[in-house]
Amino acid sequence: MDAIGFVIKRIVSTFCYPLGISIVIIFLGIVVWRRKTTGRYGFALTVAGLIILVVFSFPITGYLLMRPLEAQAGSYAEPEELRSRGVKYIVVLSSSIPTPDMPPAERYGSGLVRVMEGIRLWKGVPGSRLVLSGGSVPGRHSQKEAMAELPEQLGVPREALILETGAMDTADEAKRLSKLVGKQPVALVTSARHIPRAVQHFKARGLLPIPCPCDFATRVLPPFYSWFLPSESALSLSQKAIHNYVGSLWLYLKRPFGG
Repeated sequence: MDAIGFVIKRIVSTFCYPLGISIVIIFLGIVVWRRKTTGRYGFALTVAGLIILVVFSFPITGYLLMRPLEAQAGSYAEPEELRSRGVKYIVVLSSSIPTPDMPPAERYGSGLVRVMEGIRLWKGVPGSRLVLSGGSVPGRHSQKEAMAELPEQLGVPREALILETGAMDTADEAKRLSKLVGKQPVALVTSARHIPRAVQHFKARGLLPIPCPCDFATRVLPPFYSWFLPSESALSLSQKAIHNYVGSLWLYLKRPFGG
C-alpha cells in the first residue's frame, strides 16, 4: 500500500512542476487550437504554456526560487558544534539507490556531496556513527554492500556505519530513523534546499535534528548576462525548489489531520 501511495504521489507531483504544467497547458492549447470556433483560445493557451516553460528556465528565476530555501538552511555545520551538543549520530539523506554495478564514487549520484559532507563531520566527532539512508523505490532497493564501500574506502570502519536501505522518501526516512536515534540530537546532512522540509519531517517524529546543509546552488548570483538565457540547468533548479515548496505545503496541510 505504501508503494502504491508513493507512485501516485510521484505522478501527481510531476504536474505541480513547471515542465509538467507547461506540457499540460500546451497539449490542451493544441487540442483547442484545432477547433475552428475556439482556435484563438487554443493559440493563447499554447503560447501561455511556452511562456511558463521559458520563464522557469531563466537562471534568475531558478536563483530567486532556490535562494530563500538555502538561506533558511543556514551555513555549513562544524564538528566542534556537534561535539558540544553531544551528537552521536551523523544522519545523511543521500537521495540515491547505490548498486554494485557502478564505481564507488558514482553510486550515490547527486547524493555524493551529501555523503562526503557526512564523512567530514563524522571524522570530526569521535565516537559517532555515520547513518546513510539510501532510499528505495518500489521494486528496487539500495544494496548495503554498495552503500558501504565508498565510506569504508575513505576510512569509515564498518562498525561505525548504519545503513538504511528501505525508506522511500523523507517522511519514511524520519519514521525509520526515529526508532534508531530516539530523543537525542542528531546531525542531519542533506542538500541545503532540502533542509527546511527534512527538519519538519524529523521534528514531526519527535527527533532533535541539527541542520547540516551542503550542496548549495545559490552561493553566487548568476552572471547578469545569463539571467534571461533559458537553460536546462536553470529549469532543473526551478523544479527542485518547487519540489521542496510543494513538500512543505503538503506537510502543513496534513498537520491538522495528524499527518
